[in-house]
Amino acid sequence: MRVTTRSTRARWGARCVGLGLTTALAVALGAGPAAADPGEQFDAEVAPREVGNNPNCDDIVPELDFVHEADTENEPTDETLAFTVNGQQGSVIIDVTSTNMEGEPLRFDFSVTGPFAVAAVIVKGGPANDPTTGANLYDYRTTPAGQVEADETLHAQLNPNGTAYTGISHVAFCMVEDGAQT
Repeated sequence: MRVTTRSTRARWGARCVGLGLTTALAVALGAGPAAADPGEQFDAEVAPREVGNNPNCDDIVPELDFVHEADTENEPTDETLAFTVNGQQGSVIIDVTSTNMEGEPLRFDFSVTGPFAVAAVIVKGGPANDPTTGANLYDYRTTPAGQVEADETLHAQLNPNGTAYTGISHVAFCMVEDGAQT
């Protein structure tokens, strides 16, 4: 048996309450924080994925048995990050290919020397000491080899407005032993 309300005013009141609850739910679900946009892949081997909280290699790839984290510690320049692991020497050569009007690096290429390769690269954008600012993760473990010896056109995520790339504050390379060279 269907129960009906005889009062037009009561029916409209119930409809307005229902509409109000539906609108409130839609606003609550749609008003959450927008996810940062990692931006385009360009010529990189893998597409970037945005990650948060100023991560390092231990945070991103804890299951990966990487042997060394090579970190620029500051915004990258045309530089070489030399390191030694278990008596073997290697380096990451960085070539900044694009900067913004303030001279902050926006894109870079890299290559590796020695018996090492890169399993992942974390490209941090925004203020270097801000733990809430995100980073782009280039995860080469998804490639057939699970690592690369070079890549190009890596960048940080888009700014919160989605209108431009953030300047790169630092880059971390998660190094592994390169099975092809050892």
